[in-house]
Amino acid sequence: MNRIQRLKIFFLLCLCRLALPAQDVHFSQFYNAPLSLNPALAGAFEEDMRFGAAYRNQWSSVPVPYESFFGTYDQKVFQPWLGDNWLGLGGAFAYDQAGDANLSWLQLALFGAFHWRAAAGHSLSAGLQLRFGQRALEPGQFSFADQFTDSFFDPAAPTAESFAATSAGYFSLGSGFNWFYQPEESRSRAWAGLSATHLNQPALSFMNDGTVSLPVLFTLNAQGLLELAERWDLAANLLGQRQGTYQEIAGMAGGRFHVSQDKGRELALQLGAGYRLGDALIGYLDVFYKNWRFGLSYDANTSPFIAATNRNGGPEFSVQYVIRQVKPPKAYKACPIF
Repeated sequence: MNRIQRLKIFFLLCLCRLALPAQDVHFSQFYNAPLSLNPALAGAFEEDMRFGAAYRNQWSSVPVPYESFFGTYDQKVFQPWLGDNWLGLGGAFAYDQAGDANLSWLQLALFGAFHWRAAAGHSLSAGLQLRFGQRALEPGQFSFADQFTDSFFDPAAPTAESFAATSAGYFSLGSGFNWFYQPEESRSRAWAGLSATHLNQPALSFMNDGTVSLPVLFTLNAQGLLELAERWDLAANLLGQRQGTYQEIAGMAGGRFHVSQDKGRELALQLGAGYRLGDALIGYLDVFYKNWRFGLSYDANTSPFIAATNRNGGPEFSVQYVIRQVKPPKAYKACPIF
């Protein structure tokens, strides 16, 4: 495939992304990247600290694959004045890149959440998000019509084409709410949340004219785990997102088998499948080992883009590591003092 054909595909992808109002980063394993969904999920887990990362290589069969990386850290914060409630604090780093001109999007985010134990087994959470983002490209990688002489391309030839800017940055605000329930002495649990990102709809344009802004991204997420037997669970995950004219609806379901439940030797395998409406079929495998969670998934493209992808979507990898802090024993006197 020659350079002109690659350039055409690149611009096609750019137009697609413009038509999907600068769509934010998304993953097939959205359930393994909770901070990409809702700031209220910062600190919403059983342990005390959590590290996470995800990598996605989309459309690897075309000359301009789309790569995404997402890394997070969050933790619980307990204070005496909070009683049985707690705070969640965290941060995230996201980066994606596509095309010959390395069209990229860098995002940094900070999260804060308050978690309230509303009743036995129930908790309600509210979170805030502050995000910085930057778009960039390398126009020197483009090929323009005035660089062709007698049907021959001269990469050193000057061009009259120019860009007002090769990067653009923004700040945005977000918020979210979440409900969680888990009965005592059970692995079963469920949670659901709603969030809104880019509430201030910041301007983002390479033209420096302020006429293009990021639409508000609304996210609805629900997840559940049902304990079926001593070693078997049923897991389900639902996602709905809307940003301007862009919409994504995805559902995942799978079975989890606990190979070992011995303390310090925990091992479980989860196998399942899902569907992203109008876009892809998804198969996935999760491995839970002690404090680790490893995820692997693959998309089979079903959208009209199959003409270029030959139904190949892309692989996605994720990893999580959690830490449970050992609480120090309360101070006491071994012998009474007389």
